[in-house]
Amino acid sequence: MTQTASTLPRAGQTAGKLLPFQRQALLAALAIALLTALLMPIAAHKWPAIPSFLPSYQTAIIGAYSVAAYLLYGYFKQTGTYAMLYLWGGSVYTAAILLAQFLSVPGAFVPNVRLLGGGQTTSWLWFFWHLSATGMLFCYALAELRAPGLRVADTGAAFRRCLSWTGAAVVVTLLGVTRFEPLLPVVDVAGDFNRITHSGYAPFIQAVIMAALAMLWRATRFKTPISAWIGVAMVALAFDNAITMAGGTRLSVGWYVGRINALLAALVMLGLYLKEINRVYLRAAQHAELLAQANERLESQHARLLSLFEQAPGFVVVLGGDHCHIQIVNAAFARLVGARLLVGLPIRKALPELEGQHWFELIDSVSHSKRPHVENGMKLVLRRGPDGAGETRYIDVLFQPNIGADGALAGIFIQGQDVTEQHLARVELERHQTHLESLVRERTRSLEETQTALMHAQKLEAIGKLTGGVAHDFNNVLHIINGNLDLIKMLAVANAKVQERCQLAQTAVRRGAKLSAQLLAFARKQPLQPSALKLDDVFEGIDLLLKRAVGERVEMRYEIAPDAWNVEADPQQLENVILNLVLNASDAMPEGGVLAVSVANTLRDGAEYVHLALRDSGVGMPEEVKARAFEPFFSTKGVGKGTGLGLSMAYGFVKQSGGHIDLDSAPGAGTTVNILLPRTDEAASARKSEAAAPVQGGDETILVVDDEAEIRDNVGAMLTQLGYKVLSAASADAAAAMLEAQERIDLLFTDVIMPGAMSSTVLAERARARHPGIRVLFTSGYTENAVMHNGRLDEGVNLLSKPYAREELAAAVRKLLSAKAA
Repeated sequence: MTQTASTLPRAGQTAGKLLPFQRQALLAALAIALLTALLMPIAAHKWPAIPSFLPSYQTAIIGAYSVAAYLLYGYFKQTGTYAMLYLWGGSVYTAAILLAQFLSVPGAFVPNVRLLGGGQTTSWLWFFWHLSATGMLFCYALAELRAPGLRVADTGAAFRRCLSWTGAAVVVTLLGVTRFEPLLPVVDVAGDFNRITHSGYAPFIQAVIMAALAMLWRATRFKTPISAWIGVAMVALAFDNAITMAGGTRLSVGWYVGRINALLAALVMLGLYLKEINRVYLRAAQHAELLAQANERLESQHARLLSLFEQAPGFVVVLGGDHCHIQIVNAAFARLVGARLLVGLPIRKALPELEGQHWFELIDSVSHSKRPHVENGMKLVLRRGPDGAGETRYIDVLFQPNIGADGALAGIFIQGQDVTEQHLARVELERHQTHLESLVRERTRSLEETQTALMHAQKLEAIGKLTGGVAHDFNNVLHIINGNLDLIKMLAVANAKVQERCQLAQTAVRRGAKLSAQLLAFARKQPLQPSALKLDDVFEGIDLLLKRAVGERVEMRYEIAPDAWNVEADPQQLENVILNLVLNASDAMPEGGVLAVSVANTLRDGAEYVHLALRDSGVGMPEEVKARAFEPFFSTKGVGKGTGLGLSMAYGFVKQSGGHIDLDSAPGAGTTVNILLPRTDEAASARKSEAAAPVQGGDETILVVDDEAEIRDNVGAMLTQLGYKVLSAASADAAAAMLEAQERIDLLFTDVIMPGAMSSTVLAERARARHPGIRVLFTSGYTENAVMHNGRLDEGVNLLSKPYAREELAAAVRKLLSAKAA
């Protein structure tokens, strides 16, 4: 028999500790054994006859085994275990043999009359019912030992076999003790049945009982109530057999006690199964309660699922039957097709407007193939109600066949979503996407143009760095030449031819210096001194110069807005740029024409600029020429007719001033130079013209610092000739040592860019710290960013650009020494 949850040891109980039912069973077995053992010495004593004892005993024990058999049958039907079947067969056989024994007792029903069998029948029936009761317990124990809880495959067939064998055993036994009674060994002589003990039949029963008890212990360890109480029944039967053999005769103490033990064993079996039936009933009642609760939960879940089914955003239709009748629809489908009768109708009759729209064809295809089908973006014209107008809808739908257990089609489950809004939105999105693609193509072309402009700017930047470096070295060479020419002129004052030659050479030096300045302007390395300017004032100041430059064949026109903003730029460099651009425009109009100058306010990328445009009516430029127009030394003029630096100088100046410049030109359509200069809120400053001052010297001490020995010697000679005391150093480190050693130095004249660890600006700071009243004059042919930032000289910096003449040097030195100390 299988163990149930109620029969298992309680959680946490140790293996060595007895459970309550084990203690009760052990106490009952000990009580039976003790009482029977105490009565053993007097078992052979006679006891007065009790008239009602035997009928009561026989009736009770037959009833106990009969009821036990009935209960065991029900228990077997429930569990289907072999062990229960053995107990049922043994109980039926025992009840039948006990009934036959009752009939074989003389005078049990009719005085002095035996209703069944002969003189040995009663004792042998005692033997057989004890053997059957003991045997069934032995078979139960053996079954539990071999395969605990083993179930039969077919309970009906197994029960019928057991019933057949039990009936056959009863018939054979009764035939043996009645018809063949004379052939049986004599075991009862006038109520003395000691021979059944001496012959070994009763000890055999006792051996079977003990073997069954041992097997039951090995199989179950009495860990379940049924095994423990069956063990008690075995003990009762064992002591019934023992004391009955000890009594030896009827109406002895042993005989009476044996009958009581036998009845007690039967009642133990009956009580045990009644208890099991009660437990099963309680479990059934508990299961019924749980089932009721589960049904209540199921109804709640059903209601919830039905609510979810109704509230589902997608539509659901369930079709069933051969003609695809609509069995159930949800609210979403009702909203899709409008208010009309649907459930119970064939779908073709319920939705006739779908004929010819591929809907019914899909249902037929799924019905025949029994395979699901998905349709996305299906277009349907539906009527909202039976009499409604047609409305185009788009749906995503799944047709899922419902296949029964027999493989036949039970119905079709249709689930979908109304995606009309999404479809319309997708169409609109595709339209916008097409428009966006055209915009992307336009932006791509714009980006390519921007990339081309960027590459052009990067090329100009690279050329600028190269030309800037060249200009630095070129200025140093020009400065050495020019300084030596000044010294030669001082040494040969009386020689007119020498003076003339030197003057011609210095004119060439100035041309070279102008060329170098233009290169620096393109490279955006020229030192600017910007101020607030009004462009109409600038053009007013140089108008005559511009008209002389272009001549009478070119007409100058001005379109200057009266509210034009002021700009911030270096006035001298701006005038040079305008002059160069005007000359270029004049060259582009060899037959004459019109040069229009316009000034207006404008915005670019959110910033405020003043737009200066110079538009000529000349020959214009092809694209390949316009692409290289700002490159230095690029020119379409003939040899000797231009340096190719006019536009490049303008480009560098405008960029260094924080503005923008571009060309708008085409062959035969003229050229427009567009310049954007940043606006300033400062008022325009009045320009003062300074008259050339005579050369003037002094007696102050000047420290000259330059890494070029020729320049140091040349500058030292010119300053010494002017009366100054001159000290010289080849590096900033050497100059710093001289500053520490000398008591007084009035002016530091230093090159900006020199080799060594110390820079010229650091040297100037040390000079001011050591000699608080010292003046500092920088000189350079290429300043980089040492004393110039953002295209302009740092505040308080005085710079004399190379190459410079003797007069320029004398004027700059004298101006600084005469000014108040910084």
